[in-house]
Amino acid sequence: MRGVIVLAMLLLAACDMLPRDPAGTSNRIAHKRTFTVALADPAIDAAPEVQRLVHEIERRTGAKAHWRSGAGEGLFQQLDDGTLDLVIGRFLAESPWAMDVAFGPPLSKTGTKAAPLELKAAMRNGENRWIMTVERASRAISQEAREE
Repeated sequence: MRGVIVLAMLLLAACDMLPRDPAGTSNRIAHKRTFTVALADPAIDAAPEVQRLVHEIERRTGAKAHWRSGAGEGLFQQLDDGTLDLVIGRFLAESPWAMDVAFGPPLSKTGTKAAPLELKAAMRNGENRWIMTVERASRAISQEAREE
């Protein structure tokens, strides 16, 4: 019986460490109090959902967004190497990048039924704690938009 209690306590203690960020994204953001963001399409800068998402992530993390410029595939390479934390853009619902990055839930949808575009955030694959933070912020923004 004592062994079961000890095992249960160890398992509970380990739960606090999940989800994990193998590359330490969330810890770095908490320590430096900043995260890096780029827009895949500069035209979406005016989209209110983009600004609300970034502000919601700032609120949830206590960190400030540091904006970077860039374009196209180079942004995804920067996500992969950890020099960018977030890329926001309009992506095909069935994006070819889905295997290389983690996409958050869509903030809004445009385009045609045959080729829908989703405004959403992309994050570095595997950084699960950071991904969860962005996903929760995205869902909160999406919910606000539906209620308006």
